[in-house]
Amino acid sequence: MAVLENDYAAYIQTADGEVPIRDLSVPKTVLEKAIENYYALRRTGKVYQTKIWKFASNPTSTGEKLLDNAGLVFEPSTDTEEGRDDYLSGQHPLFEWVHCNYVRDADDGTARPTALEGTSGYATTGAVDVGAMQMSFYWKWDASNPEYDLITISDSPHPELGLVPWCECKKADGTTVPWCIGSAYISGKASDGKLRSQPGLPPERNQSHNNIITNYSEKGEGYKGAGTERNTFQFIFNAIKGATKSSQSLFAGVTNWSIQYEASIKSVDNRTYFPVTNEQAENIPLGTCVSVGYGGNNSGTANNDRGQASIHEYANDVKVLRKEALPDGENTAIYLDIPEASAFNTMPHVYDDTFSAPIILSSMHAVAGLTDSVIGHHDGSPVSNTDSKHPYRVQGREYLVGGYIVASDTVAYLNADGSRTVYTAEKGTVHSNNQETILSTYKNAGTIPNSATGTAADWYIGDLSLDENTAAWWPSAEGSGSTQGVCDRYYAGGASSDTLREYLQGGGLWHGSGAGVGFLYLNSSLSGGYWSFLACD
Repeated sequence: MAVLENDYAAYIQTADGEVPIRDLSVPKTVLEKAIENYYALRRTGKVYQTKIWKFASNPTSTGEKLLDNAGLVFEPSTDTEEGRDDYLSGQHPLFEWVHCNYVRDADDGTARPTALEGTSGYATTGAVDVGAMQMSFYWKWDASNPEYDLITISDSPHPELGLVPWCECKKADGTTVPWCIGSAYISGKASDGKLRSQPGLPPERNQSHNNIITNYSEKGEGYKGAGTERNTFQFIFNAIKGATKSSQSLFAGVTNWSIQYEASIKSVDNRTYFPVTNEQAENIPLGTCVSVGYGGNNSGTANNDRGQASIHEYANDVKVLRKEALPDGENTAIYLDIPEASAFNTMPHVYDDTFSAPIILSSMHAVAGLTDSVIGHHDGSPVSNTDSKHPYRVQGREYLVGGYIVASDTVAYLNADGSRTVYTAEKGTVHSNNQETILSTYKNAGTIPNSATGTAADWYIGDLSLDENTAAWWPSAEGSGSTQGVCDRYYAGGASSDTLREYLQGGGLWHGSGAGVGFLYLNSSLSGGYWSFLACD
């Protein structure tokens, strides 16, 4: 294999001819050229494949590793326990990743590296975005066999196998870049006031399909927010490395972390800890994230919905640092990641002479970057992959932080018969909030079938289907519960028809075993933006 260039493009020379990998009409920086050369020297041509059974033929979630994937062992890690991961043995460069700063091309949003972690120009604060970068790859989703699907990836084109470039590596004009970059974290509001992928930021709430169009464009042309491809990415690598179509069999994510506790001690003293009973303290693991505040006044009763700004008045989605027993022997201090200047008291908030709201602690989304503590460059969660209270990362990208992830490029059209047509914007397509425009300019990627009841009912997912061009995904077959097939829950959006719904992925704080890579919630209009609705760059 050789990399060749002429005045207009770069090519990989294969036995089957020249495959374009780069449009040189956009000048390469020194860094880009260095990365391109580095990856070109490390491409092995290995082909990794996993067979995933269709639910109707075999309801298991577990697949079979084939070709160069056969025999490779993968185990998730934590911040204290290192699982075996043959993909990081040095023999499989496709799976090696690094944090980077990146910008996006104005024409189609393709990401380009500007600095690598460990170099002087790399930053994690300010007007920058942090991504996870690995070499570009090629893939194929083969659903032609009635009994199983085949997922195949390689660091080389392999035209004889029908592989195509992964969408994040391919520009709208069909040329590809040598790297694959995706946002490392869920977006928070950075110091420049813009939505960015940076460690340490609490996820910015109240995102919607419609406001994402405006919110991300504030960073410049080409910024549209992440689409379904970011979720499909983890599905592919979970299937290849973990030989499973259920993310739950590898990592639980923040999916059972829905508590609200009143302060167990009322005090006028300002402190950086929240007092709870010893029994309640057992339910608050270190490293989880919480808010402290008080409920809104709902005609003389406390409205403790997390959408109330007052719920976050004293501490807004901050990390639990440590727990210490209080002198009375009955209560525990939950110390929070806030400065002394933000210390608070726990006396009820007085609204008027007839109503005061107690100070409460609410579980919240995981702050970005908690998975950076996972050992080395392994996939996994801090503390635990199974306690349902910590996020996880796959190939450097953080997932399931406790809120839905709104797809920027994909919506569902509710058909009268209960099925849903999936519309997704191909690369370079202008994103729209207008139904007529979406239906006429977005790609019809596939259809979510009706339930077995013949109505628009909710169901557990047996199979997912994928679109190779856009990497859009959708539930394609009904399953039978949270332990077979994809294992996740699909919410069809009710009996309405002739309308579009947001594509809400992953699940929230309370969805438990129904959450995961295949979870999909279609109950919100395109303008719906709530405290549990998050987004990525």
